[in-house]
Amino acid sequence: MNIGLDIDDTMTNTSELKIEYFRKFFKIDDMDKLIDMLNPKKIDGELSDFFEKNLLEMTKSYTLKENVKDVIDRLRSKGHKIFIITARGCRIDGGIVEETKKYLDNNGIVVDKVIMKLREKTDACIENKIDIMVDDSISILEELKNNNIKTVLFNSIVNKNIDTDIDRVNNWIEVENYIDNL
Repeated sequence: MNIGLDIDDTMTNTSELKIEYFRKFFKIDDMDKLIDMLNPKKIDGELSDFFEKNLLEMTKSYTLKENVKDVIDRLRSKGHKIFIITARGCRIDGGIVEETKKYLDNNGIVVDKVIMKLREKTDACIENKIDIMVDDSISILEELKNNNIKTVLFNSIVNKNIDTDIDRVNNWIEVENYIDNL
């Protein structure tokens, strides 16, 4: 099987670190407002400037979700091909692409292909014959589902309260079990 994986809030603990940065920089404690600031459609003005100045440093600081490396290794050992398909670098690059590749290497994450700078992931998934995509974005997964690509939603603080009929997972052991049971 060809398996597509998103990075932010799927492989890494991204939003939690962004919230801490927002809290310090903007001096905001309202969690709803902080979570709202994570919405990529709302990045403009002061928030855009903030990302221009801080995103590379933040990218270096994201931590991997528990078991992600081990699960990817096991999936590859079972003959699956792993494709990272991410929007990273599409809005702000400034070294993000190179830093992401270095981050994956430094953490021993071995995959078959890394595809970056994608706002829309459907064409890349079709082109690479992705059988299942694991992502935290409901809108991306709905688009993929409409194109007959199997999808699974990785729960995050951004999507946990949004209703969807897409199957959900909470951790990487659940990802592995889900894929094994297909």
